[in-house]
Amino acid sequence: MALSSLGLFIIFLAVVSFYRKRHDRLQQETSENFWEREQESNFVRRKDISGLPYINIPFEHFSIGAFSDSQLSELESSIIALKDKKILNLTGQTNTDLKLLYGPANLATLTECDQNFTDMLQLFSEYVNLLIELNHLDAAIPVLEFCVDVGSDISSHYTTLADYYKNTNQPEKLQSLHEKATDLHSLMKTPILEKLDHLIHS
Repeated sequence: MALSSLGLFIIFLAVVSFYRKRHDRLQQETSENFWEREQESNFVRRKDISGLPYINIPFEHFSIGAFSDSQLSELESSIIALKDKKILNLTGQTNTDLKLLYGPANLATLTECDQNFTDMLQLFSEYVNLLIELNHLDAAIPVLEFCVDVGSDISSHYTTLADYYKNTNQPEKLQSLHEKATDLHSLMKTPILEKLDHLIHS
């Protein structure tokens, strides 16, 4: 009995050792691949980025200036100021990815464009929340639809639209919303889809 237990213990240690060594090897390979790509990216020549899919905000579809509220007006001024900024959705792409694609000389510009995207979504979230609070849901919907169309990964954008589409009997838009969430390149993709599935089937 003792020998049997000892044998099982030795086998257990061997299995643990095997998986630990495999994990360490995979981790080392991942690290080596990263630094190889990073080194390669630093020597990529500057590429033309003028043709990238910069985001144009459809101000004409929003109800800017339609309602009298000081806080709303302040947010709208910040939204209008976005028209002078270059905005790109670069979600899911690392600095190394960007340098490999466009050269390290463009990294600062691309990072700024991506930050403008994040700032825009956060600003629109505040704007939408206030519109809804002031009972202007119909004015909030076009803003939310724009955010989703450009690849927002803020879950409330999807859930608010899903509720609206469901309550107004628009199943085709509900399905389209789910498809857009499926195409996200974000860590928020799974929780957003889970929330949408729950709303759609509840």
